[in-house]
Amino acid sequence: MAEMEHADIFVAGGGIAGLTAALAFAQAGWRVVCADPKPISDSAEDPEADLRTTAFLQPSQALFDRIGLWPRLAARATPLQVMKIVNLGATYRSRAFDADDISELPFGWNIPNWLMRREVHAALQAEPLAFYRAGIAASSVLSRTDHALVTLSDGSGVRAKLVLAADGRASGLRDAAGIGTRVLRYGQKALAFAVTHEAPHDNVSTEIHRAGGPCTFVPLPDHGGRPASAVVWMDRATESVRRHALGNAAFEVELLERSGGLYGPVKLASRRSIWPISSQLAKRFYHGRMALIAEAA
Repeated sequence: MAEMEHADIFVAGGGIAGLTAALAFAQAGWRVVCADPKPISDSAEDPEADLRTTAFLQPSQALFDRIGLWPRLAARATPLQVMKIVNLGATYRSRAFDADDISELPFGWNIPNWLMRREVHAALQAEPLAFYRAGIAASSVLSRTDHALVTLSDGSGVRAKLVLAADGRASGLRDAAGIGTRVLRYGQKALAFAVTHEAPHDNVSTEIHRAGGPCTFVPLPDHGGRPASAVVWMDRATESVRRHALGNAAFEVELLERSGGLYGPVKLASRRSIWPISSQLAKRFYHGRMALIAEAA
């Protein structure tokens, strides 16, 4: 190795989970190094931006508040007050669940992934015990009795007491450790994008069911003066690929039909991304001094 850096904790991967873990450990008094090959997106217009959103439930919000992150997020976090399930099959059925029935807080808050990552990264930069290595990946980990040696893609290395593999579902560190996975594929893909619509969402997350898979509208802050939602539209892989290639106008017509017009006419407010749908579980969550978290696990 060209040089060796010492840390209490090394985090491989700077997604939401990796950055949040790095921030929390640094605030707890541990020296943390986090390395990530993927750049941080400044806006939804960035071609590399992850346009999906994450619904963070109450325990997550409590953690964000405890580590000082919530003030950065609150203004852009849309409350999920009501969860509604709609069946648009042969027989129309609808059921709504209101958070007021169980708590004074919403079920959760919806935040765009690119925004979440940008804000956690900004908070991490302000921590004196946190060190972020941009554009660098972890290549390998060698576990010893009281520490681990991490080799980075730029030839440098980190000696740490604990390594967190937060490098995603295709985790290189998990594979290097010989940890296998159980994978279940469903033959489906999901389209993720944002839309504006006529009807207000009233902080209601609506999951619309038909053959092929659900189409879910999750509340976002208004966009251009119009109500907006993040949409995850799941269907058979061939149908999702076909729709991904449609022009905007044709796509909006199909989405209006698929949503049963519940929100009125819709207009795309972002590009569309497409994701395979599968389940994956690591056969072990640790190896020596390395632990797997989030999608790596």
